[in-house]
Amino acid sequence: MIADDLRHIDYSALAISDYSRTYILRLLPHLDYYLDIYNRCITQLLSILQRTPESLTVVDYGGGHGFLSCLLKQRGFGTVIYIDYNPQAVETIHAIKQQLGYGPDIILQGDAAALGEWCRQHHTCPDGLLGMDVIEHIYRLDTFFDELYAIHPMPMIFTTGSTPYNPLVVHRLHKIMVADEQGHGGQPGFYHLRRRYLAEHMPNLSFEQLDYWAQHTRGLQYGDLLEAVRSNTPFANNDPYNTCDPATGSWTERILPLSAYQELLTPHGAKVSVSNGFYNTHRSGMKAIPSRLLNILLRSSCALLRPIAPFIQLTIV
Repeated sequence: MIADDLRHIDYSALAISDYSRTYILRLLPHLDYYLDIYNRCITQLLSILQRTPESLTVVDYGGGHGFLSCLLKQRGFGTVIYIDYNPQAVETIHAIKQQLGYGPDIILQGDAAALGEWCRQHHTCPDGLLGMDVIEHIYRLDTFFDELYAIHPMPMIFTTGSTPYNPLVVHRLHKIMVADEQGHGGQPGFYHLRRRYLAEHMPNLSFEQLDYWAQHTRGLQYGDLLEAVRSNTPFANNDPYNTCDPATGSWTERILPLSAYQELLTPHGAKVSVSNGFYNTHRSGMKAIPSRLLNILLRSSCALLRPIAPFIQLTIV
């Protein structure tokens, strides 16, 4: 069992970053729950493709610690391509693969453009793509989908905890976004980072202009931020909370409506559907009972039940 294999690794002895080690150690108590999520996505992908796992090439996009990639190999998938933008994540999956003796066949560091370049060089067309808790962080989704569909039209399944339907989740994420934007724990917020960057690179801006442009470039990376000011084009961030790190472009758990995803996919002739997520039933004692009861309801794909789902699954075909 992959759960046993992953739990038996001594992560304190792995040559990985402290961030990766801390992330994994926090995840391990909930490992069975995450594996349930991964398995549901895998099962749905197989249902769409109607082919045996060993005949398929699947991408684990934004693979992070790589547990999904390892599960895909254990379930017999022919070729598993892992890719993540963070070099620390890539370092982590290399170490875990060495410990397990199995893991993704291909390990890449980069974004969708890097994946496309590798696929073109190796004459590979993936059959499907899975992305767990990554789509809410991607800077330019329009570019992301353009680059993926330039490789090959393929079904994609994403999970995201940034559900616009659950008011409790939305409230919690808004608090995180506000903290990131304004600053917390002694760290400057994204607003202050944007303002400081503008002051350094555009010293002719007045105090009032710095305030204006720092406010009206929320959601832009540094390079795009400067271009917005030079062209006098405030960024149309229609959501009052969504914000991203201007240094990396990584969004803070960005919440988007289904219509936004569909608008991005329409030029590619693709459609997106939403499935309700489910709760962790591996908790001990009485904590598992409400989760089981809620999951009975959430088995339905009824849109009326989305406000009680802890996450959503986006299926693109």
